[in-house]
Amino acid sequence: MNEDNTKSDEWFEKGRRDLEAAGLILRYSGHPDPAAMLLQQTMEKYLKGFLIGKGWKLIKTHNLKYLLDECVKHSPGFERYYDLGIKLTKYYIDEKYPPMSTEITPEEAGALYIQVGELLKIIK
Repeated sequence: MNEDNTKSDEWFEKGRRDLEAAGLILRYSGHPDPAAMLLQQTMEKYLKGFLIGKGWKLIKTHNLKYLLDECVKHSPGFERYYDLGIKLTKYYIDEKYPPMSTEITPEEAGALYIQVGELLKIIK
């Protein structure tokens, strides 16, 4: 296994943990705000892992649209995840910087959880 693939696997593992935590929050606490923030982190880490596996040099950013732009250069199928990336980036920023907090329902967070899971299947 080359070094980039090893680094990709590390990003995927961190992302998997964030996804697992988001699922637990949604299932047991009903607090969708931190779950949405973790979903953003999941998507970010998987996109970065994908890109690193393609030889991309890490750029410290939380902007999922930017990361998707980079991914589209390798696979146009990522284009269908722009709306998801934009939503999750907004929830991430809003949750970290109150009072900008955006309300999200448990149902909306559950739908985002499913969409993120679909993206991860493509990346794997």
